[in-house]
Amino acid sequence: MKQIKKNYTLFSCILDFGKGSKALELSKNFGCYEGTIFLGKGTVSTDWLNVLGALDIRKEIFITIIDEEKEDAFYEAITKQFNLDKPGHGIAFSMPLKYCIKLNNLKYESNKEMRGANKMNYECIFTIVDKGLSEDVLEAAESEGSTGGTVIHGRGTGTQEKAVLFNIKIEPEKDIVMILSKTEKTESIVDAIEKRLNISKPGCGIIFVMEVNKAIGLYKD
Repeated sequence: MKQIKKNYTLFSCILDFGKGSKALELSKNFGCYEGTIFLGKGTVSTDWLNVLGALDIRKEIFITIIDEEKEDAFYEAITKQFNLDKPGHGIAFSMPLKYCIKLNNLKYESNKEMRGANKMNYECIFTIVDKGLSEDVLEAAESEGSTGGTVIHGRGTGTQEKAVLFNIKIEPEKDIVMILSKTEKTESIVDAIEKRLNISKPGCGIIFVMEVNKAIGLYKD
């Protein structure tokens, strides 16, 4: 497979249910690759939303890979179409990719150092735990200043996490909790989640953090 030096980002957008397909169509106009839509549940910690019964809202998480040179133009287009610059309309953020394989039968490798979150001052915390434990993750994160997160349902493949039914290995369902955090709060949030869920023990889950290049639509107190 031919290798080319080029910069790509993983672009993510969290939208209300039913809007993911529109984001996917828009992405095609900018030459994005491998667009995928996940179903999820969004949470925001506010008493006002709690009164409205809107703490748990069905969401669609759209992700795609885009050439860094087209990233700003795509941000502008998706912000305009979904009013992401207005509160409560959705969130879009992007993270740097070091490698990208099988785009047009090529392998792309970043040709510069990762830009990091120095200017953006945000990071994305991913926590993967057994189904039903997402609330514990969110509560632990909120105790350290997190304002909410998005829960995605998936399936695990770790050898420590497989049950056996009639001699057939069954992969248990998983909750994937995605939290955007200010950089200075990330470590304390991760520590709180690790302590609450015993992540350091085998089979109890996984936490990893990725830098955020750019974001729009983030909830603020």
